[in-house]
Amino acid sequence: MVVEQEQKIKNKKEIVYLESKEDIKSFVVLHGYEHIIKYMLEDLDQIDDINNTQSVYLFQLISALENVLEIYPRLKNV
Repeated sequence: MVVEQEQKIKNKKEIVYLESKEDIKSFVVLHGYEHIIKYMLEDLDQIDDINNTQSVYLFQLISALENVLEIYPRLKNV
């Protein structure tokens, strides 16, 4: 029963994504990945307490986005 509920939530999230997909695509075309990633970094870069688990995950996410921001422009030149 719990599995069914989790699956329903997962399915609903997927439906919401699919309904938004074209809007997301248009937004990316209009603004570009680099600007979106920069915004995400600015928005997420608010680590107050590195000792708790959530902050560690947030730090990992920020590090990954920084890597993406560094690597992504290189893909345009390939």
